[in-house]
Amino acid sequence: MSDPPPSGSMWRAIGADSLPAKAVGMLKRLLSGRVVSMLLVFLLLAILFHVASDGVFFSPRNVTLLLRQASIVAVVAAGVSILMVMGEIDLSIGSAAYLCSVVAAVLQVWYAVPTVPAVLITILVGVTLGAWHSLWVIGVGVPSFVVTLAGLLAFRGIGYQITSAQTIAPLSKSFTFLSEGFIPPVPSYVVLAVVLVVATAYLLRRSRLNLHAAPGELARLTGYLVALVAAIGFLAWAFGGYLGTPVALVWVAVIGLILWVLMTRSKFGRNAYMIGSNREAAMLSGISISRELFLGFLLMGALYGIAGVLVTARLGSSTPSTGTFMELDAIAGAVIGGTSLRGGVGTTAGAMVGAVLLTTIDNGMSILNVSSFLQLVVKGLVLLLALSFDAYMIRHRTYRM
Repeated sequence: MSDPPPSGSMWRAIGADSLPAKAVGMLKRLLSGRVVSMLLVFLLLAILFHVASDGVFFSPRNVTLLLRQASIVAVVAAGVSILMVMGEIDLSIGSAAYLCSVVAAVLQVWYAVPTVPAVLITILVGVTLGAWHSLWVIGVGVPSFVVTLAGLLAFRGIGYQITSAQTIAPLSKSFTFLSEGFIPPVPSYVVLAVVLVVATAYLLRRSRLNLHAAPGELARLTGYLVALVAAIGFLAWAFGGYLGTPVALVWVAVIGLILWVLMTRSKFGRNAYMIGSNREAAMLSGISISRELFLGFLLMGALYGIAGVLVTARLGSSTPSTGTFMELDAIAGAVIGGTSLRGGVGTTAGAMVGAVLLTTIDNGMSILNVSSFLQLVVKGLVLLLALSFDAYMIRHRTYRM
């Protein structure tokens, strides 16, 4: 005689579906996050490139350098994703970063300004460029597409005028350390262990609050913890097998944390999503559209300066080609990371992961000696596919409504 089925809340918790069906449902919920999906795509691409390159791609050296290479695009992709969430766009990123690069190099080479003041002045110049954009977008009412397109031309022209389109070098070792330096393996292990503990505590705390309210939360928590441990272990393997943690990644981690808090835990972030979703409704609810857009462009300006510092430190100079196509890489990374060009949807974390994914494609094709011309074709197709997916999701949501 078989036992009767459980009753009450216990039966509802188990559910009437079969275990395989519930497992599939939990897996779908776990993989529904855009960031998790992109990490899986990254893993598949990495395996493909590793096999095709006879084991070169998945080496500690290449992985570490790949992440360092992605750092600059990740910074600006996170910034432009905030503007895109608000329904705006920035096409001047590459030229603005170049002009900031010129400022940093000129301060170091021509005027022997120490590293810290040079960095601060460069960031201040970037903020000024962001304020210039906001003046035209907010004060005059010119669309951000047009304003930043003008900036794309003007900022690079100003940089060429200052330098006569010449390379400015060399920079001090302390300045180049900002991007090219490494934190040794042992301190890197300590930092990664701290990150693991803090992130685990955060996930446990958040899941404890949702455990009874959200179906499948236990499976989702387990998946996140497994992914977290795997990611930290992977980074420890990569950094420990080469020179340690690239200092450029420290910039990315700090900026990513600040922007994550700003967009998820602050009034500015809530207002940004409301403005992008429905600007008229946001205005009627009392949100100052002008103030929020002003802050958004100032923030993007600060990231111009940081990107200018990092790219100058990476090259050890400011060159006329600095920042070329950076705006396209940033926007592509943001779109691949789930940020909608229509506004109201997107995360800075997704944009950063999208930038890493885009850099992975670049890095893998370079290892395989794919023509640089074909690389541009592939990146264009990847962007087109990402935009197509975005359009599909918009239609899907619309049809459901």
